[in-house]
Amino acid sequence: MNATSTMLSTAISDYLTTTPQEQVHAGFLAYIATLSEVSTVAPGMAKAIVQELDDQRSNLKLIASENYCSLATQLAMGNLLTDKYAEGYAGHRFYAGCDNVDEIERYGSEQAKQLFGCAHAYLQPHSGADANLIAFWAILNERVQVPALEELGTANPAALSDEDWSTIRHKVGNQRLLGMDYYSGGHLTHGYRHNVSAQMFDSHTYSVNKETGLLDYDAIEQQAQEVKPLILLAGYSSYPRSIDCRRMREIADKVGAVFMVDMAHFAGLVAGKIFKGDVNHPQDPSRTQGRAGAMHRGIRRRG
Repeated sequence: MNATSTMLSTAISDYLTTTPQEQVHAGFLAYIATLSEVSTVAPGMAKAIVQELDDQRSNLKLIASENYCSLATQLAMGNLLTDKYAEGYAGHRFYAGCDNVDEIERYGSEQAKQLFGCAHAYLQPHSGADANLIAFWAILNERVQVPALEELGTANPAALSDEDWSTIRHKVGNQRLLGMDYYSGGHLTHGYRHNVSAQMFDSHTYSVNKETGLLDYDAIEQQAQEVKPLILLAGYSSYPRSIDCRRMREIADKVGAVFMVDMAHFAGLVAGKIFKGDVNHPQDPSRTQGRAGAMHRGIRRRG
């Protein structure tokens, strides 16, 4: 037994010995026991976890993508469910034996729908970037690939000739995206050329007004009319203002675009009902859900 493991085992014993039974905190005990178990295999990892706890208690995090999750959430992430491989989604897996995972995923989806007041919720992506990419592919599939397949009289891409499949791939890969400029506060996944999103789309960006530093919705509308994007994307990483989602949805409708909101960086404000931008207008919002994973929610259902 290494020094770290010995210290943690002693901590458990001391805690149980000195604490009245009715005051023993099960969560704290589970936390210490977990660290003790980890330390028997990787003491350096246990030390890093303890250091992270100290860092979080000593510093104020100002990264919107991070979170302070509950102890229950932390413990739920560290159990035998990590053994599972549950490809697909609840009720539609590629493998058997996923009933318990399905139950948990359905529970999480229902909680998300209640929290954000939406019709659908998808919790699988592990980051906001992944959630955006999945949303992009879902829109491309529904708005471009499915109609193209229907024109060819099939729903199965595998049934197409190489020539027909190449035509569809060309259509899917040349759609236009109009999102907020990275240097105005937009996110990497909104068409920044160093990101895969700029390779998925013919990407165009709108900027803030150079005088006011604010979004100019009339200018965005004019640009959208010129670009005619498949997706009009709102959301940001570092724009310290709310977004007029109603106005953006109106612009999207005028040019026949899908309006998508990446609300990863202000989802907590939406959940707390204090965000002033009214995100009930997009067809397709997406968000990050702390370190536990990512959630994509929207009126338009993704695959």
